[in-house]
Amino acid sequence: MAWQVSLPELEDQLQCPICLEVFKEPLMLRCGHSYCKGCLVSLSCHLDAELRCPVCRQAVDGSSSPPPNVSLARVIEALRLPGDPEPKVCVHHRNPLSLFCEKDQELICGLCGLLGSHQHHPVTPVSTVYSRMKEELAALISELKQEQKKVDELIAKLVNNRTRIVNESDVFSWVIRREFQELHHLVDEEKARCLEGIGGHTRGLVASLDMQLEQAQGTRERLAQAECVLEEFGNEGHHEFIQKFHSMASRLAKTEELEKKWPNGSQSRTPH
Repeated sequence: MAWQVSLPELEDQLQCPICLEVFKEPLMLRCGHSYCKGCLVSLSCHLDAELRCPVCRQAVDGSSSPPPNVSLARVIEALRLPGDPEPKVCVHHRNPLSLFCEKDQELICGLCGLLGSHQHHPVTPVSTVYSRMKEELAALISELKQEQKKVDELIAKLVNNRTRIVNESDVFSWVIRREFQELHHLVDEEKARCLEGIGGHTRGLVASLDMQLEQAQGTRERLAQAECVLEEFGNEGHHEFIQKFHSMASRLAKTEELEKKWPNGSQSRTPH
């Protein structure tokens, strides 16, 4: 015999109508509907009136406990995977947390939705909420990836700009260094030319002054000699002094005439 029912569809058929979880210790009522043992016990404890089947509303005989649905329990046990974790249970009713209260945004069991503080609140099966939240999470991840892509593009742009600025700075620095090297070379050449001009001019003036100084010193020596001759001449006797005076005066006049032709040292120029 071929089976056309998938495992998810089969699990839907094996859900307790109260807790909407896979049956756990299923009990079968006289009407044929099955429920978890814990769900029936919790439901009967919270009802003041007669217990009725939640599906068909047929009265449940309270004189005896409903028998276990052994066949259904075996099917569930056969379908259970090894190592499946036990579902979390409600702290109030000890039933699986199979529903999600949309108003209070918390997990509840089937009895919480039927009889407890979440009665008449909009509830959704946990599997549906899980799928919905997984889709919302996927959307958030997609948005984060888009934002990350934008940030990556910004980082790449910033890195490119930084590289470009550094390269341009290196080029500008090289150009500036080269221009200043050329300027320094021109300044050094101009400085050398100016210094050489000043040095040559100074050497020429110094040579001229040295020559004038040498001539002045020669003149001073001749004048000193003439002074000595005149002083000795002044010691001559009357007759000799008178006889030689005109000759001595003529020689002195020639010496003075030569000295007048000597250029005045104050006219020499010094470099500025």
